[in-house]
Amino acid sequence: MAKQEKVQVDEDFMKEIISQGLPVKVPPKEETVQEKPEVPAEVVPQTEVRQPSRKKKNATGDYKEIYFQKMELPDRQPIYVSRSTHEKLIKIVSTIGERKATVSSYVETIILRHFDQFQDEINDLYRQTFENPI
Repeated sequence: MAKQEKVQVDEDFMKEIISQGLPVKVPPKEETVQEKPEVPAEVVPQTEVRQPSRKKKNATGDYKEIYFQKMELPDRQPIYVSRSTHEKLIKIVSTIGERKATVSSYVETIILRHFDQFQDEINDLYRQTFENPI
């Protein structure tokens, strides 16, 4: 029979799951106001207003380096995807990833990058949802 590994439980993570993913305490975000230095009337700086693009273009080869790294997930939790999505994930990981990563590590990396990219929006929506109406 195969030897089973001893499972370690992350108590903080379990508390978060029990609270349905809602953090126990959210630290208040401090807002700082910076004064702008006065600009002489003669010199008017022209700044180009650019909307940050959500989709960043990666150089060739970056995708493999970013998404197909071996990652240990000692405190794994199940998530469910449709069969067709799972089959696509397996094809992607086995062909592009060249067996350097697992489906779980690939999905973990995708989700973590999503959280990084949309962190401010997610936090704003979260605050709006749980804000008192009065």
